[in-house]
Amino acid sequence: MARARISPGAAVVAIGALLAIASWPLDAYWTGLLTQAVIFGGAAVGLDILVGFAGMASLGHGAFFGLAGYGLALGTLRWGVNPWLAAGIGIVGSTLVALAFAPLAVRVRGLAFLTVMLAFGQVVWGLATRGGSATGGENGLPGVPRPSLGPWDLSGAEAFYLFTLLMAVAAIYAVVRFAGSAVGQSLIGVRDNETRMAALGYDVRRLRIIAFVVAATVGAVFGALSAAFNGFVGPGSLDWRLSAQLLLSVVVGGAGSLWGPFVAGAGLHMLETYFAGTTQRWPLVLGLLYIVTVVLLPGGIASLPRLWRQRRRSARPAATPRSRSASES
Repeated sequence: MARARISPGAAVVAIGALLAIASWPLDAYWTGLLTQAVIFGGAAVGLDILVGFAGMASLGHGAFFGLAGYGLALGTLRWGVNPWLAAGIGIVGSTLVALAFAPLAVRVRGLAFLTVMLAFGQVVWGLATRGGSATGGENGLPGVPRPSLGPWDLSGAEAFYLFTLLMAVAAIYAVVRFAGSAVGQSLIGVRDNETRMAALGYDVRRLRIIAFVVAATVGAVFGALSAAFNGFVGPGSLDWRLSAQLLLSVVVGGAGSLWGPFVAGAGLHMLETYFAGTTQRWPLVLGLLYIVTVVLLPGGIASLPRLWRQRRRSARPAATPRSRSASES
């Protein structure tokens, strides 16, 4: 009997509804923590397009996350524009930076690409740190206002969580549709065999640029949400450690699965919140998690259902000839 298959889009909406219901019994602290978990999980889903589908590991995509936040902060605090317009400026500006840098970045592969993106992220971080009064320097820009949505007041923890969840469902649904499109499937071909795809007439460089920009845009959307939620943006949102955490989320979750990086991204943020109160060695914890995942679970969290099914099949007793003949009769 064939099993009914749930479409990925319907699964995204269903999970979003479950997360909305899950926040009802929570207080403001846990609702805020869940909000940030959704933000970092969503950003990891965007990066999975570049890492899992195009096969390009990046240590600099946190820069696009932070640039959108700075765009929102500068627009509202320095230029006096509406928060919605300022958020749009931040997201579009971050996307344009990605579009300008992508043709240079995708010319290299592997470790070279990783190094180029790390250098790019540190340059952006340095500009924000040394930006003086414009960017707030090392102190960042506090007082970023939250937008209002007509009669829907987003100043409360519960309201902003539901708004963040709504935006996350929309963004992740768009990513899922992109991953299932012809372009998304072509990216998998580029990841697996670039030479063959080029021989078939595909513009490999163009496909990599698309993946780069999509990952940056999704990161920018969640970066703007993060700045609005925290009411603050600073150089920490551009730091390489944020990029490393997002990349590790993709690895731990399972590159190319989309849902795995979301779970890992949300979970890692909660772990960071816990360890921040007990130790200053969070980067060490990240490194240990990476080693454990690579050694014990190469496919990440997303491979657990498959491993569980394999284990169940192997645990079933083999049918004897007598039992097979009895069942046939």
